[in-house]
Amino acid sequence: MSSNTDSSPLGFFYKLSETKQHLIALAILFLVPFFMFTEITIGGKELQRHDTTQFRAGVESVYEYREEFNEDPLWVENMFMGMPAYVVSVQKVVPYIDVFYNILKPIFPAFQHWVMLSGMYVLLVMMGFSPLIALFGSFAFSLTSYLPIIIGAGHNTKFATLAFAPWIIAGYWKISRSHNLLAGLLLFTVAMTLNVRALHPQITYYFMFLLGFLWLSDSWVQLKQKEYKAFATITLLLIVGGIVGILGYAQQFLTLQEYAEYSIRGGSALDNTSGLSTGYAFAWSQGIKETLTLFVAELYGGASPTYFGPKSFTSGPHYLGALLLPFIIIALLKNRNRTMLVFLFTGILAMFFSWGSNFALLNEAAFDLIPYFNKFRAPETWLILTAFCFTVVAVYGLQWTVDTIKEHKDSFKKLYPALGITLGVFLLLFVQVKTMDYTKDGEIDNIANQIAQQNQVSPNNPQVRQQAAQYVQANIVPDREEAANRDVLRTGFFLLIGGAILFLMSNRKISLSIGLLALLITLGADLITVGKRYIPERQIVNKNINTERYIESQKRDIDQYIIDNVSKGVYEERVFPLLDGAFQNAIPSYFYPTIGGYTGAKLSIVADLQQNGGPLYKGNGGLNLPLLGALNIRYITYQPGLNIEGLTQVYQGNQGAVYENEYLLARAYFVDSLVVANSPQEAFNFVDQPNVDYSKVAVVEGISSSEIQTSSDSLSSVEFIQYNGANMELNVSRSTPGFLVLSEIYYPAGWKAYLNDEEVEIHKTNYVQRGIQIPAGNHTLKLEFKPTSYELGVTLSWASILIQLGLALFLGITYFRGKNKAIES
Repeated sequence: MSSNTDSSPLGFFYKLSETKQHLIALAILFLVPFFMFTEITIGGKELQRHDTTQFRAGVESVYEYREEFNEDPLWVENMFMGMPAYVVSVQKVVPYIDVFYNILKPIFPAFQHWVMLSGMYVLLVMMGFSPLIALFGSFAFSLTSYLPIIIGAGHNTKFATLAFAPWIIAGYWKISRSHNLLAGLLLFTVAMTLNVRALHPQITYYFMFLLGFLWLSDSWVQLKQKEYKAFATITLLLIVGGIVGILGYAQQFLTLQEYAEYSIRGGSALDNTSGLSTGYAFAWSQGIKETLTLFVAELYGGASPTYFGPKSFTSGPHYLGALLLPFIIIALLKNRNRTMLVFLFTGILAMFFSWGSNFALLNEAAFDLIPYFNKFRAPETWLILTAFCFTVVAVYGLQWTVDTIKEHKDSFKKLYPALGITLGVFLLLFVQVKTMDYTKDGEIDNIANQIAQQNQVSPNNPQVRQQAAQYVQANIVPDREEAANRDVLRTGFFLLIGGAILFLMSNRKISLSIGLLALLITLGADLITVGKRYIPERQIVNKNINTERYIESQKRDIDQYIIDNVSKGVYEERVFPLLDGAFQNAIPSYFYPTIGGYTGAKLSIVADLQQNGGPLYKGNGGLNLPLLGALNIRYITYQPGLNIEGLTQVYQGNQGAVYENEYLLARAYFVDSLVVANSPQEAFNFVDQPNVDYSKVAVVEGISSSEIQTSSDSLSSVEFIQYNGANMELNVSRSTPGFLVLSEIYYPAGWKAYLNDEEVEIHKTNYVQRGIQIPAGNHTLKLEFKPTSYELGVTLSWASILIQLGLALFLGITYFRGKNKAIES
């Protein structure tokens, strides 16, 4: 600790060698996950995560195939009537870092957190910030509350992708500002490969905006100063590094890009869109005023059910920490260099994008004009880029503060303007808490409807609405108001501590070493305690409760009945688990094949069938039983007492009932006649009508009536010989030419059909199924899923990895040769 007359305010840490400073900083970062996840890293516990459970349930057929054939299938057969396996699960054929992931998996998410913390630290050190200041920035970004939220939700790929994002920017920094261009190229390329291998393209896409703006800013300076060679070299290395890096996971990248065209991310053939609908894409738009939760965590109630912001529900806010606010303001007032402004602009733009439908003027234009913008949903996710950029801006502010304290003995006065503005912002937050509306949109209406139903009156009755409003004000609003007041005072408390530390450092009552460590502890305490709010205790379970055991524990008596009674032939008949939210829950798919499942990128034709009261729900009692029968749906789960003609209750359990569909058709069958549709809409309209006899007629798209022919044939037969994932074999027989309908999802990117070993065309049938023209005679029909994009991707992935290894080997040899020459000289 420095005395009042000490001319050096630095303290013990700055007296250490640079190497020791880095080692201590990295050791501190290594310990952070232990404080954040002590129950997991040293407590013998693990996280039971929703999306992880859903993933494991949905890929049960993949695991079964691996166990039987000792290889990875490319097709999932137990969800959505089938879908490509690489969308949800496929082993990496190029061994890279996966072995380390498997070794460190028991302490998830500590390893990924270390990657993120160290990456942010390395980037900030590269940018010229001292170790303690880089530590502050690493804490600020890597402990933001959004990270424990997505970890708890099981968004593993999102978290892993974020972990490598700072390393991408560090690679760019080394390319653009270092003489060792090849080392920068290697770092950038490897970071890009690891980032895309983490498999959350939405996060990668966000950080490409930051990378692009940094490149534009640097290029403008280079061209202005006529540094054409530097501009061309850096640009070329970025292009090469980006391409080689992305191709490091071409195995997945190419197939997913191909799949996107047919998924909901590629739009729907019904409205000729090429991406998500704005309504779907802009769901979970951040409220404009809700953005204040960046600095007051529970201003809008925190997580559902206490949350009352404009989103339908949420798992928690994007809290950056109170201490970032004054340093952002200091940077804006005192340290407005070009690079800082790039980070500031990018962070603000990402914040505008996070507002989604609440800032429609910008976001609808971006949705239509910016490439790939319309492929992603949940605009609030953009705030993670805001968090990254605002963290760097705050670090610039902290660096200016430290430099000023070094140069001036009484420097606190220089902070007056920034601290005054910070106080003003806090007072505005305080006023906001006292004046805001603590009711959620539609909340009073929902309660009024409940009261009206209980009393058999209109929900628009003035007395009913008054009673609903009084209930909300008396029973719900006070808790929300208390939480908001508590957290705004909490923000003020941490701001006060930060101000006191700055005062003591500025007046040299404590050294910079002590002061910065105090700021680190304060920031860590703030962020960690808020982050822990959003990991419910019920998700931290004993380590021996693995995902499979957990799913097995969810098995009900109705599930056991279906398992015991579903056909045990070459294939199992499908189930429509209405009882469980069929299209948002994969747990039933673990036990038997279903028409539903859980993924954020289902095929668009499946989505068309089920959303907005689609064809699946047309008909008597709200179910299109003939269509379900054509899709090989034998059983439907629902509550007891369902009375629909053609549906028979065959079992009643403790938690629901099982119904059998009398319209069940086989997995493959011949039809007597065909309807030719000239457009997807015409085919959709056909299946959208109830009471179609799919055993006799089918609708086919994209061909003329002269190309296909069929008729009734009492001598025809169909027999499955093999059915497993991506391979099917059937014996088919016709006395006259006929048309075979297969109750398999239509997916043209990779499925091939061979009749007597000669390829034949697969036609889109009944909007979602496959159809094949079969000539008269006895035939062997084989279908296999072997997308060329996957084979090409594997080849390119190996090529990319070999290039990276070659570059690393070259740099290693060069380094040791140079070191040996230096020793000899």
